[in-house]
Amino acid sequence: MQSVGIKALQTNPGVLSKVLDSGDYLLITRRGKPFGIAAACDDGLLDLGFRKRIAVCSFQTGDLSLGQVAQVFEKPKTETMRLLAELGVPIADYDLAEDLETLDLLGGN
Repeated sequence: MQSVGIKALQTNPGVLSKVLDSGDYLLITRRGKPFGIAAACDDGLLDLGFRKRIAVCSFQTGDLSLGQVAQVFEKPKTETMRLLAELGVPIADYDLAEDLETLDLLGGN
């Protein structure tokens, strides 16, 4: 999630287009405090609703945990994991090359 002050947004409105085109969402602040959120209107937003879509996006960027997303959806973590899978959102994020390197180090090869 990116953030921008409302005055900066007024002087450079292209920031909004850039963020929305990238599929991200934008936290708009006023005097350093959250003021609003801008998000691209996509199928996920229409299907899930704004609050749930923002929760899914926040999970994808690492801003929310699985437990926090489950609270937003008011569902157990297992059901939330199934829903995320249906939406094509990976539950775990890891680097296979890094894991293989660690295994090599541990195996002494």
